Amino acid sequence: MDNRPAAPKFASFKPKPRDPPASSEPSTSDQATQLEKTRNGPKFSSFRDAPGGTQTASISNAARAAQRSHGEGGGDHKSHSHQQSRHSKSTSHHRHRRHERHHSQSAERLPSPPPAPAKSAPKEEPLFFTDKRGDSLIVRYGSNERSKVPTYRRYGAGRVMGATGRFRLIHDGPKQLFSLGGKLGDGPSAFRDRNILANASRKKVQVFRLRSMPGQDQTELNKDWYDYIPMSDSRKRKRASAGPEDVSEDDGPDYRSIKGKAKARDFVDSDLESAGTSDSEDEPVVDVSDPARQKAIELSRRVKDHPEDVDAWLDLVDIQESLLRLDEHARQERSGDEAKGLASIRVSLLEEALPAAPNKQGRERLLLRLMREGPRVWGSKTLSKRWAEVSREDDSFALWKAHLNHKLSNMATFTYDQVKKLHIERLQLLRQRLADYYMSSSNTTSSNDICNELVYVFLRATRLIHDAGYSELAVAAWQAILELNFARPKDSSDLEAEDLVSSFGDFWESEVPRIGEDNARGWMRFAEAEEMADLPESKPYPPAAPPGTRDVYKAWSVLEAHRGKSAGLPARTLDEGTEDDPFRVVMFSDLKPLIFYLPPSVLNSMKEPLIDAFLLFKQCLPASKAPSAMIQEALSDPFVYGNVFATEEMISKKHHDSEETGKTEPRFTQPNHHMALSTDVLFAGENWFSYFEHTPSSEVDLVLRATTQLALTCGFDSVGEYSLAVAWKKDPATVKKAAKALLKRYPSKTILYNAYAVAEWRLGNEDVARKVLLSATGQDLPQKQPLWNTFAWLELETGDKHMALAKCVLSTEIQRDQSTADRPLDTMEIIAPSKLLKARQILSSQRDFLLSSGELGQAAEFAQTLSLFEYLSSQVSTEPMSSQQGSISAAMNSINAFTSDVVSRYKESSPELERLLQSTAHLLYLHASRGPFRPPFVRDQLYSFLKLFPSNTIFLNLLAWADTSLLLNDPVREALRALVLKDPHDRVGSRVFAILHELDAGTVHSARAAFEAALGSDNCSGSAGLWRAYVRFCQRYRNELKGKAVEVFYRAVGACPWSKGVAMEAFGTLVREMDSGDLRGVYSAMVAKGLRIHVDLDDFSKEWGRASTKKN
Repeated sequence: MDNRPAAPKFASFKPKPRDPPASSEPSTSDQATQLEKTRNGPKFSSFRDAPGGTQTASISNAARAAQRSHGEGGGDHKSHSHQQSRHSKSTSHHRHRRHERHHSQSAERLPSPPPAPAKSAPKEEPLFFTDKRGDSLIVRYGSNERSKVPTYRRYGAGRVMGATGRFRLIHDGPKQLFSLGGKLGDGPSAFRDRNILANASRKKVQVFRLRSMPGQDQTELNKDWYDYIPMSDSRKRKRASAGPEDVSEDDGPDYRSIKGKAKARDFVDSDLESAGTSDSEDEPVVDVSDPARQKAIELSRRVKDHPEDVDAWLDLVDIQESLLRLDEHARQERSGDEAKGLASIRVSLLEEALPAAPNKQGRERLLLRLMREGPRVWGSKTLSKRWAEVSREDDSFALWKAHLNHKLSNMATFTYDQVKKLHIERLQLLRQRLADYYMSSSNTTSSNDICNELVYVFLRATRLIHDAGYSELAVAAWQAILELNFARPKDSSDLEAEDLVSSFGDFWESEVPRIGEDNARGWMRFAEAEEMADLPESKPYPPAAPPGTRDVYKAWSVLEAHRGKSAGLPARTLDEGTEDDPFRVVMFSDLKPLIFYLPPSVLNSMKEPLIDAFLLFKQCLPASKAPSAMIQEALSDPFVYGNVFATEEMISKKHHDSEETGKTEPRFTQPNHHMALSTDVLFAGENWFSYFEHTPSSEVDLVLRATTQLALTCGFDSVGEYSLAVAWKKDPATVKKAAKALLKRYPSKTILYNAYAVAEWRLGNEDVARKVLLSATGQDLPQKQPLWNTFAWLELETGDKHMALAKCVLSTEIQRDQSTADRPLDTMEIIAPSKLLKARQILSSQRDFLLSSGELGQAAEFAQTLSLFEYLSSQVSTEPMSSQQGSISAAMNSINAFTSDVVSRYKESSPELERLLQSTAHLLYLHASRGPFRPPFVRDQLYSFLKLFPSNTIFLNLLAWADTSLLLNDPVREALRALVLKDPHDRVGSRVFAILHELDAGTVHSARAAFEAALGSDNCSGSAGLWRAYVRFCQRYRNELKGKAVEVFYRAVGACPWSKGVAMEAFGTLVREMDSGDLRGVYSAMVAKGLRIHVDLDDFSKEWGRASTKKN
């Protein structure tokens, strides 16, 4: 054996011991001397004897043996050793166990000591120990506990002796922090280093698991083993028992190794193994102090034991943000690199989950999430390749829609013709599936599912066509669909599909008035008529007013906008100006690839979704009181219902009238609002939320004509109330005529009487409204409880509490004996205590019986009556109450009890319950506006409503109105963070409210941050209206946001290349901010992408120049 000394390691420099005496065994004095040297040596646990010299090892072993023997002596020596030890204050039980564990491990690595004497010195704690468990509170408080940290040996501005140059200790106030800086030790704290996560986005992510202790059963491991990461190589622990000659200080290869230069991946701690490389070892718990970490550990075990559990995989993906401390409300929005790093981790987990997907549905859910996170990580080429692979192997509707959204948002590859072709191909596929459904006996999907998908794809196609500028074709397609499915000839069931379409082609080419136009009689009347109907007269092209500007681009944009507004309906062949613009006339050949025919077996069930889809196309809320799942999905789709018309409302509306909350008004108007349909919001007054937005007059005209014709001509009564509300909204003077026509057509429709009475009341005709309600309650009509609710509410609005209470009591009497209600009323007799007791019992029993019978709609009506009854009749209240107010606590107790019963019986949130809670919110606001109230009580009630319906903008705006907090983390922001702005409730309407709230309660910069958060969300990034509002917001506050408007505009064009409205912002809002070259570039991009241009800019510029020359 070579006796040369071994090459010294970095941590093994130590003074050489003196030559031992001639005696083979060291004396007691020599042992004591050696022990004293050991105590006075450098205090680092990594200093140890270098192997190679037997005499040195003998002296060192003897010294350690003496130290152990002294540790077993009496109490005097133990007390003396505690006074000398620098760890004398650490006497807790768990640290003592770690001392013993470290002591035993050191003993295993050393040769056996000589026999100890019978009486030895008391046991002494070692000078140093390795803390393998750590402190779980470091993450919470951001630093170590100073009282538990010994004084490190430092040199040179806080650098730690024995560590690399970039590791040092710094002081941040009372905290002592570890710093990871550059070569000179500069840099931020490791606890605050945001670049650690960002680096994950630049390298391939590899998920690691802790390796369990070898040679032991997992169930028999000490509990402490789960709470630390071993600091040494597991291979070294195995070799430690063999002898000290095998110990190596380095994991990586030696610099003289034939393996070459060490790489970063070679130094991965062997106690951490790749998540995909070991399936045989169980995964130990790391840290259970945080609930999110505990849940992550449970999910990790779940996906390991059951890799086919798709829900567990998706939950594990979702929780990554909480694990990385990116979801704390005290922290600012994460940076782009951090978001990319988080997406990299999620993509790795999803790719690991895909091979174990149990079925097609599970694989579809994983692919949807993967393709949602992938764009943040992959490049454009990789993303296109992955989408091509996904489209080839799966043609599901959800994946097709996600692929379509990607195509629409890709500025580099988008063209109008190409994306329109995608829609037409999907429509053709669905038409073929529907035809095959009735030809095949075994079908995996229902015909209703195919029809719902057909309607959705058609809605998306027509919105694309309309937003790209071809509004005539989009409107004509909807006219054709409504004619095909609502105005069919009576003998249509006897005709083949091809013959039926051919017959409809004859009707279209005849150019007679169609649904949505004046004097339209429909396809059915055209087929029944023996002679040709009169053609409409040709319409002149509306002249454009001369623009009052000298800027050629602004003048062109004014003329272009005028032509676009004039193109609301398709023109006839003889109309003026059609020869210059062929797109104005829509032929049947243009419609044939788009339209479809619904079979008679599914037509009745698809009529309401068809009407709702048409209203969404016109940017109106649905007419159904219980919209289908397809319509609910379309409502949250930014490409369908994401065009904010009233962008002028996206400004601050801070109230300065009074400092009292009760004297201010909520924001009753909000773009892209969401609420349940009810008579209360259809005919809302000035002091309540309206169901209709401020849409252009041309849009209202088309909706009014179409819904009226569908109700009166086509016999579709479900749209009658909606049609009456649109007529009242457009021209209140015409509501009487419209109501008479509808009541004549449907004399037993209770809801029409109710709607007409409210409309007259809003016009100030209270006597007319009372007569209508008295007449309706005296007739033999079905389900008259809504009439009594309306009657009682209108009386309460006037301030007559006794009359309102009398109406509630009369509703129970009419329910029993069907007597008339037009007799003179003795209010005090009706509200006698005995009758009140009887009415309360009847209302309660009727409500509970209907709920048990599954009649939730009728039960909700009786629950509303009972809440009004309790509010008006109860004399005791736990909340403030004046003479003009009732007992709001009694009313809320009644509503909360009913809500709890409904939630326990029905898993999904029902529109009937949302409608009831909206009326309750109206009662809360009426109560608060008429006297004293406690804002916390109102906020608590509204917050409970939001838990059930997070997207309801009525609850959100009332919550903001009732909030008097001036703190940054106010209840409204907390509700937005915890309930509203989370999947699946995150939608454009909720984001608009968040922006408006920041404008009202925050600053311009906080509102801009809300805009950025909204447009950075996957659920809102495709909203063209929201992008336009952001551009105008930046331009309005250009002094605070210098240069941001143009930057946001280019981002908007990149996100919505299909929207002509977004592109036209350059020629309107930003015409003074952009030079002629930039404007010319925007125009060229519009032409290249295939957007509709009514007026050629080059021709207009030449004519403008000649006109300017003549003037000069």
